[in-house]
Amino acid sequence: MFNTFKRKQDEPATIFSKKWIDDWKAAINSSDEYKAHGAGWNAPLILKVTDSHKFLNNPDAIGFYLDLKAGVCDELRYASAKDEPNADAILSAVAETWIKMIESGKDPLMMLMKGKLKLEKGSMVLLSTQTKAAKALLDAAPAVEKIKESANNAYTEKSNGSSGYTEHTSFVSTTRGIDFDSFPMKLFQKAKVFGIWNPADISFEKDREDWKKLTAEEKKIIIHLSALFMAGEEAVTLDLLPLIRVIANEKRIEEEIFLTSFLWEEAKHTEFFSRFVYKVMEQKPDFESFHTHFYKILFYQKLPSALQALENDSSPASQLRASGTYNMIVEGTLAETGYEAYYRMLAENNILPGMQEGIIKLKQDESRHIAYGIYLINRLLSENPDLIELFELELETLLTDATNIIHEIFEPYEVVPFGLKKEWFLDFAIKQFQNRLEKLNLRV
Repeated sequence: MFNTFKRKQDEPATIFSKKWIDDWKAAINSSDEYKAHGAGWNAPLILKVTDSHKFLNNPDAIGFYLDLKAGVCDELRYASAKDEPNADAILSAVAETWIKMIESGKDPLMMLMKGKLKLEKGSMVLLSTQTKAAKALLDAAPAVEKIKESANNAYTEKSNGSSGYTEHTSFVSTTRGIDFDSFPMKLFQKAKVFGIWNPADISFEKDREDWKKLTAEEKKIIIHLSALFMAGEEAVTLDLLPLIRVIANEKRIEEEIFLTSFLWEEAKHTEFFSRFVYKVMEQKPDFESFHTHFYKILFYQKLPSALQALENDSSPASQLRASGTYNMIVEGTLAETGYEAYYRMLAENNILPGMQEGIIKLKQDESRHIAYGIYLINRLLSENPDLIELFELELETLLTDATNIIHEIFEPYEVVPFGLKKEWFLDFAIKQFQNRLEKLNLRV
């Protein structure tokens, strides 16, 4: 498997050989894609092969050393342990993973999320801004034909189901009966206990007093985060109905029963933030000024597109795209990270107790929503294993959207009030995403 690569030239080149490395450097420097995306990368990089003794024909080699400057690769050679102190970033993986990344066009950030690729040295923040450059480097390597484009086409081709009127022929409750031991019904039992809270019962009197004492910058970051949460909660409230309709049309009554609480809770979240604004802030800010480019791509475009597509396409592929966008990224990565950061920021500074109380309730609700999303995705993938790779490709794009939004949040601030750190935010988001992947048992 590891002996040769099919090169663009006629003759084969031995993988990881000196000639293969020279061909790779030449390909990088002739790549318009790398010139464009790598313009801001000006640092030495080591791509470490952790089982190098098996595949590199050099006893001192630990991988590859790349000296990258403004879209050009000045040097590409075998790396040795002596190079590690000079490298700004070190990424490591076994040879098989590097080969799969080159062959299939896998997103390096996605491979980091899966734990297949390790960041031994360097900044995750920096790396998350350079994912396109990193991918362009690997795309330039002499390799077999990339499969990503054809896989994306296959994903589209599989989204060809339809959702329409069907008359009832029988009912679960009068035939087999409701399965109270099913996972959705267990979630419903929890929703009836922990989801019964009323935003109107939360007092914001102390919050109003605290608000008057905050500095302009402190108010700005709270308005900023609130603007993202407010629109996000309203968006998921608006966009959930098509998924509920698909589940109902498939006669999955236990899942539909739980989803009735799901929509009700999202509506309460929307109400909660509106009450906070009305009760606490002296005047209504321009919230939508904080809805920046990448935020709009996900929440204004991709989320409604993925969910509303279910109106005319109820295929498993379409359901996976919808749940991946909604449950894996919007809720399971961004919202969960944002609420954790928001709550800690307020709790550590002992301010806005009403908002703190609401966030605790929100987080409890969202944990059930995410659990159902994982259940739904697992069910769809187990029933349609041919969609696993295509679903992973969809997640790669969505994960990039999420990290771009995180970078956008921090751009307006030289120093973020209350000690909120981008590094913490990204690290927490990555761990949440990794947890979801593990529960889905996704493999490369």
